[in-house]
Amino acid sequence: MNRIRLALIGAGSHCRGNHAPAMAKYASEHPDQLELAAVCDLQREKAESFADAFGFKAVYTDHLEMIDKEKPDGCVCVMPIALTAALAIDLMKRGMPVTVEKPMGFTLAEIQGIVKTAEETGTPNMVSTNRRFDPLLCRGTQWAREQGDFRYVRGSILRHNRREPEFMSGTAFHSIDALREIGGDIASYESWRHDGEPHWFHVVFTYDSGALGSLDVLTSDGSVEERYEIFGEGFRVDVRAGTGPNPAIRCWKDNKLILDEQTPADQPSFISVGAYAETVEFVTALMEKRPPYPSVGQVYPSADMAFKLDPSKPEK
Repeated sequence: MNRIRLALIGAGSHCRGNHAPAMAKYASEHPDQLELAAVCDLQREKAESFADAFGFKAVYTDHLEMIDKEKPDGCVCVMPIALTAALAIDLMKRGMPVTVEKPMGFTLAEIQGIVKTAEETGTPNMVSTNRRFDPLLCRGTQWAREQGDFRYVRGSILRHNRREPEFMSGTAFHSIDALREIGGDIASYESWRHDGEPHWFHVVFTYDSGALGSLDVLTSDGSVEERYEIFGEGFRVDVRAGTGPNPAIRCWKDNKLILDEQTPADQPSFISVGAYAETVEFVTALMEKRPPYPSVGQVYPSADMAFKLDPSKPEK
């Protein structure tokens, strides 16, 4: 297999905490599989800092110049939401495999444009929905599937003093997408909004499978936690996801607690939140010449639901 050469567009704080260290770890442990070809940011100092910290070989302030000179095998793009769709569409039209951050665009129309471009060009693409790769959530979901059919899935996303009006489409998006990853596509949903400041939400839904589900979005309850619970006949899974403190998993079977584990305290956060496994998927897919998972088309239903639940979005 040929070594994959990746470029990074965007050198902000989110990238520094997740994408860049994940890429650096993989490149360090698998130098025959991944090379960090270049990093691009409008602020050259940021790009140079990333190159020094994570091992990118070249620095640019113009992503088109970077692509033209470096000819990478793929790009990881971590841009402000308002800039994501135009960049993703342009890269796919150039045939450049790309990973983009959720929610992929500022409006549903922008996201639909990305999906259309992906379908028309056939360019490999992936959305950074790292909860799909959260190690404990993956483990709990797989264990639950081995026990039998799901009857009920419950999610909650709790935050402290998060008052941005677009929280539902910008951050709770993750929980909606995780719930789809756990139980499959959602057939119908209904939501209740508490009109305090900021808004809190309670969403109930039904999966295509017939299983029931719910999601609580509490943006200012004074704690930080994401929790996912899976219930079936004779079994239960309870996962505190890696995005909050003390990630843990507990599993019950026939009224016996058979698994009770916490993530090691020294595990880097970019591993516990799923960013590393996400990087592995993108690189492996490019090496194997197969579509990365999940694509913009596979994630689009999560965006559609998140945007329609978000009162700050004009598109309903």
